Amino acid sequence: MNIALVAAGYIPKPPMSNSIYNLIWKYKLCLEAFGHTVDFYNEKDLNRVIDCLNTIKYDFIHLHAFDFVKYFNQHLNKKYCFTCHYGYLLKESQWNLKFQQAFNSCMDTPGIIALSSSAKSFFIGKGYSKFLRVQPNGIDTSQVSFRESGNHKAICLGWIQPRKQQKLLANRIDGALPLDFIGPLDDPDFTEGSTTKYLGIWSQKQVYANLTNYSCLVLMSDGEVAPLVVIEALAAGLCLVVSESASANLHTKDFITILPDNILSDSKNKKIVAESITKMIDINKYHRKEIVRYAVENFDLNNLTRNYIKIINESLFSI
Repeated sequence: MNIALVAAGYIPKPPMSNSIYNLIWKYKLCLEAFGHTVDFYNEKDLNRVIDCLNTIKYDFIHLHAFDFVKYFNQHLNKKYCFTCHYGYLLKESQWNLKFQQAFNSCMDTPGIIALSSSAKSFFIGKGYSKFLRVQPNGIDTSQVSFRESGNHKAICLGWIQPRKQQKLLANRIDGALPLDFIGPLDDPDFTEGSTTKYLGIWSQKQVYANLTNYSCLVLMSDGEVAPLVVIEALAAGLCLVVSESASANLHTKDFITILPDNILSDSKNKKIVAESITKMIDINKYHRKEIVRYAVENFDLNNLTRNYIKIINESLFSI
């Protein structure tokens, strides 16, 4: 098949860009390994992208940028599928006018590939009745380093911004346990404490090499779809303490703790959060190999690509 994957025009281009674009790039590589031809569009010039998509004969077109949906609906002369990676677009309580208009355009897309069952249910609940399938996010688990034991510490990895609530997390946890924060600093109100430290930015190579040194990943975001960092942590052998919004596609496991999105908003919950993280740190040494097996069985991209190809084939007859 001849396939087109479309991203939002992020600079730098993959494989150096952020996790979403690296994911799309790796799908390209996996699809090519299965014998398909894949063109990857990642630029802001929508007219050029649309011209190429309308001119070249593609069997399947997959858009991964919600900002482009309205333009695609108006100007693309072919059917396509859309995947939403932005959490607030699927959380009505966070909608502003931009998100409301963007979501209305999403409802007009010919097909949707949702990243989780909950995302699928959200679209159905809003009245979407066209082609709709679920394809979880994944990574190449073989690229993630693994050590038999962690450092008995927790890590919060990712963009430091209000949506991910690192400011509140650092405030609630400070003094109770060591928690390292790593990622681009995009919240001027974030401050370190005595045990909550900001260690700068890691490249993806560093993420895959260094995550396994820790015992627990913490992600208390109030707006996610299916965060890749959670899968990366599992592949590295870490236990999880995540918010409900960050728990897509996870199963009930001893090494996974899911807390309400708003638990950090009340300082009275400091003890609950700290105890949850401490428990996951303490039990990590008993589960690390089991955690990695779980990641490989459920989130390895090579396995998930087979399901993706199945969805692509179904779309050819359904859209």
